[in-house]
Amino acid sequence: MAFGYAVEKVNLPRRIALFVLSWVGMATKWIMAGMMGATAFLSMWMNNTASTSIMLPVALAVVHELKNYSENSLNRQHVAVINGIAFESTNGKGSDENKIEELTHTTQSCQTSKSETFVETNTHLKLLCCKRQKPEVDDKSKKKHDQLKKGFLLAVAYSSSIGGLSSLVGTAPNVYLKGFVESKYGGTGFRINFLNFLLFALPVGILMLILCWFWLQWCYNKQELFQCRPSSEMLEVQTHLKVMLNKQYKDLGRPKHITDGTVAIFCGILPLILPDSNPFNRKHDWKYEPIVKWTQLAQNVSWGSILLLGAGLTIATAFEKSKLSDSVAKILGFVSGVPRAAASIIIIIVSGFFTEVTSNTSTASIFLPVLDSVAMSSGIHPAFLILPCILAVSLAFMLPIATPPNAIVFASGAIRVVDMIKTGIVMNLIGFLVIFIAANTWMPKIFDINEHTTAHFFNITSVLRSSVDNL
Repeated sequence: MAFGYAVEKVNLPRRIALFVLSWVGMATKWIMAGMMGATAFLSMWMNNTASTSIMLPVALAVVHELKNYSENSLNRQHVAVINGIAFESTNGKGSDENKIEELTHTTQSCQTSKSETFVETNTHLKLLCCKRQKPEVDDKSKKKHDQLKKGFLLAVAYSSSIGGLSSLVGTAPNVYLKGFVESKYGGTGFRINFLNFLLFALPVGILMLILCWFWLQWCYNKQELFQCRPSSEMLEVQTHLKVMLNKQYKDLGRPKHITDGTVAIFCGILPLILPDSNPFNRKHDWKYEPIVKWTQLAQNVSWGSILLLGAGLTIATAFEKSKLSDSVAKILGFVSGVPRAAASIIIIIVSGFFTEVTSNTSTASIFLPVLDSVAMSSGIHPAFLILPCILAVSLAFMLPIATPPNAIVFASGAIRVVDMIKTGIVMNLIGFLVIFIAANTWMPKIFDINEHTTAHFFNITSVLRSSVDNL
């Protein structure tokens, strides 16, 4: 927690994001890909809400620059058209207004040649067409950038959720899973640690991130998706964007704290000790202040998340003691009679849609005790149920209330609920498919689950639980 707040205070996440964006290429599709990668990486190690809040201004700045540059380009084109018409009118011996007056006079007196009348009428019609077409072009450009803005905002929210499920410390349900496994399956050989969870979840996150990028491009930037060589106008826009991103990166300046202390921040306690500025800098009067004060840390640490995690464990215990988990397990009793793969996909779908209307930590605390009962009654190793479930509860893509990142981007006012539902339901289906494939391919190898270890697991579990009941 101290590390997370310290890196936020020194603008390290923003530095990482701008650095990545300045190197991924300036095409809009690659900017979105770089932004999604940076957001997901940050979300693996810090709170999803914090990573979304950090990356949202970057996304809005990119879209704003694209919109301003496009509007300026359209204005320049319009001026060029007007100047060209005026030049044509001048070559026809007179300004446009004078020509129109001459045309009226000619119609009345019938003394002007037909060729002059054609030139004057043609010029007048060109001006009228230009004035009528400009609002249509503006509306088309505005619609395009509104779509692009939706795509960038959803990219930040979705990649934050995807990054969170990829690491054991990325989101609260993953941490809750480790505590649940240690309390329920201690001594059975089934363990959750940082490495094996990362090996299981990180490929899931990478696949989902790639498919999410492709889907958002298809929905909001289809024209550029299959474009190999950008036009000269797009190249000019990309050059302008690169200058803007580099300027934002340089505006951050160098970190104020001692350079060697950056590495020491990872120790967690050193941000409370290291000075905020260089004590050897003689250009100003140095006064000792730590990088992070305890009062600041106490105010900004997400104590609510810690309480929520404890509440989740309490709810799980209450479910078990009150036998409510057994009752829910009886309702899901049909899962016991289906093949393991079918049970896995059912649990993934139910968990994924249930988390759209409840907190993901609450969903995990409700479902894991139930799935433990289902696993014990059906003879399925609990890893095939609880691990897919814990990833599925992070697939909150459809509603603003489903997760804080969705609420943050929805509060911008650029996204409607129907937009989030239409885009999010496909993302949910993508997540269901990827998690299902992971649970039935590389997960058993990572956690060493086979027929022999499963039989050994149930033998030890039955002995341990019977001894606990006797006590």
